[in-house]
Amino acid sequence: MFELVQQASTLLGSSAAISELAHKKEARILVLSDSHGNADVVRAIFKRFGMTADAACFCGDGSRDVLSVLARSLSDADFAKCLPPVIALAQGNGDDSSCVIRTANELQHFSIPHTKLLPVAGKIIFLTHGHLYDVYYGSTELYHAAKRERASVALFGHTHIPYAKNEEGILLLNPGSCARPRRGSPNSFALLTLKESGADYQFFAVSDTMQFEPYTPPHEEISLLWS
Repeated sequence: MFELVQQASTLLGSSAAISELAHKKEARILVLSDSHGNADVVRAIFKRFGMTADAACFCGDGSRDVLSVLARSLSDADFAKCLPPVIALAQGNGDDSSCVIRTANELQHFSIPHTKLLPVAGKIIFLTHGHLYDVYYGSTELYHAAKRERASVALFGHTHIPYAKNEEGILLLNPGSCARPRRGSPNSFALLTLKESGADYQFFAVSDTMQFEPYTPPHEEISLLWS
């Protein structure tokens, strides 16, 4: 069961759940990004896919949406059951470094870091929005940042275009935007599975009526994706 508490590491969830996630043999991660004020789509994704996920990573530009949805779970026991036990946030260029959310009768303060390392199933996820690594123009800076942190996976957003590429042992994955897609892509997010043998992932498209379908984005280089 998810606990709306922020640890010193900035991860959301209980310390026991965070420790368990790091030592799992296999873990399923819900990855979404760039909701830009659309909390409804965030809630719908959590409601449908959160219960079977071991963690969720939000790659920025909409962190307030995520936190407001999590706060609602305090008064909705059925929805609370849908939330994964660990949630990580990254600060987008449209996010503040901190956020205040009203929970019950009090205000709760949350810190939102530019980058976050998340230990999962014996591996490290490097989570960031991407604007600090010029991801509009390529993945080189992001790759080297993840490599310096000995990460197996780098999750990012910012381009609003779903993308995945294995580069010299590091999976670079952008779930796309769950609310404001670009270049003809649909609203989208991804499910990532980490295990000893490596990483698997599946993209999903989100319709206007909050229906979900598996989606395979066209493979293209991320250099100069939009003008």
